[in-house]
Amino acid sequence: MNFKESKKKIYETTDYDAFIFPDWNRDVSGARVVKMVESIQSVGWLPEPVLVNDKFEVIDGQSRVKALQKLGMPVEFCIVHGIGRKECQNLNRFQKNWSAMNYIDSYASDGNNNYVWLKAMLKKYKIITNNTIFTLAVSGGSDSNIGAADHYKILESGLLNITDRDRKKAEDAMFYLARFAETSTYLGGRKDKFYSALMFLYLLDGIDNERLCKVINNARYDGIVASSTVEGYLQQFEILYNKGMSKAKRIDIMHEYKVA
Repeated sequence: MNFKESKKKIYETTDYDAFIFPDWNRDVSGARVVKMVESIQSVGWLPEPVLVNDKFEVIDGQSRVKALQKLGMPVEFCIVHGIGRKECQNLNRFQKNWSAMNYIDSYASDGNNNYVWLKAMLKKYKIITNNTIFTLAVSGGSDSNIGAADHYKILESGLLNITDRDRKKAEDAMFYLARFAETSTYLGGRKDKFYSALMFLYLLDGIDNERLCKVINNARYDGIVASSTVEGYLQQFEILYNKGMSKAKRIDIMHEYKVA
């Protein structure tokens, strides 16, 4: 095997305060640090250098720094010049360690107004699911056939771009869906499916959204059961919505869903 000595230098230090944990990197998980400490204590430590840039911002290895600090052990590190937020995000994308929230936090802290807005919506409407808010943000408050995996790709790439008009549409939808929060809590189970069904109806032509809100929330204790599918909820909503309506005013919700 042909190989040569690397030109990269590895340093070590116990000056833990020298390391900077930038806002655009993900938060350090306390649970991950504890597990790492326990692992080092039980089986020892196989040195893995932390990556930092010229400013001593940690690009990779935040948990390692914290764990070694707790144990009073030296941190080995490499200085890689010219790297920063973008390289950190790309590194974690390949390692599949970052969640959608990690990317949102990172882009928001970097001043991207689309992600600043999205982070504010997630905080304001935490009573509904994150995936529901992701969908409304990516689709601009409109109906969308984009799957959850594609929503994640858009969010992690930094390409979320929503106009003021679409932000208003998305916020109106979030405000409406938040009115069903108590019902979703009562049902438990797959809340994403519950809200997906509601989003479909919210955007469906001819639906009286006030009536829909009233009949669903009034029926939460004995008229709705948890479902693992959007179709399961829509079937129940159709019965509730059409009850007492004249034949001419009834809406064939399942038909509309199948042809959408």
